[in-house]
Amino acid sequence: MKICKGAVRDKSGFTLIEIIIAMTIMSIITLVVGSVFRLGVNAWDKGQVETGETQKLRILSGILSQQIKSAYPYKMMVDEERKTIFKGEADSLMFVTTLAESSYAGFKWVRYYYEDGVLYYKEGMLPDKELHNKVSVDEEVLDPEIGEVTFSYYLSSEDEWLDSWEDDEGFPDAIRVRIEPFQSFMITTPAASKMEGSVFD
Repeated sequence: MKICKGAVRDKSGFTLIEIIIAMTIMSIITLVVGSVFRLGVNAWDKGQVETGETQKLRILSGILSQQIKSAYPYKMMVDEERKTIFKGEADSLMFVTTLAESSYAGFKWVRYYYEDGVLYYKEGMLPDKELHNKVSVDEEVLDPEIGEVTFSYYLSSEDEWLDSWEDDEGFPDAIRVRIEPFQSFMITTPAASKMEGSVFD
């Protein structure tokens, strides 16, 4: 039987150089796919964190806005002087709101206080002759991990934002709240707050 020349194919395997080139290409593809996957996971995690922080800001700003818009110029005798219960600092805010518990129709004082990444909160019902002894005792942790919280107070007659507001100055026209790293938001105090409040002693 005759065998035609050229009919027998070369059955030799890949050369060493071809194997090295193939492995190099596979390594590059694996590295690229891994990097893309890692970037996707990081972006997802970052998005989840930002969503959580945004949701936290939305809830907190909603509570603050609701309480401040329901603020009332509640007055009581303090050191033989008739003063409005409202005191603001750069890191704290205290006032009286008409938003009380559903089981109690009355007034409630609230206080927010920020220190070292923690936002504290305390509240109590009125009238209360021991109010000033209870304000900064046993405060509840509202948020243990929050960006810096600062308050400022608007005085329209001077067109000026102030870092503090004393209880003998009545009500500011607006309160600005900044929670890092978000933009600050402003809450106007109610028009009714400009009226004379009642004395409860």
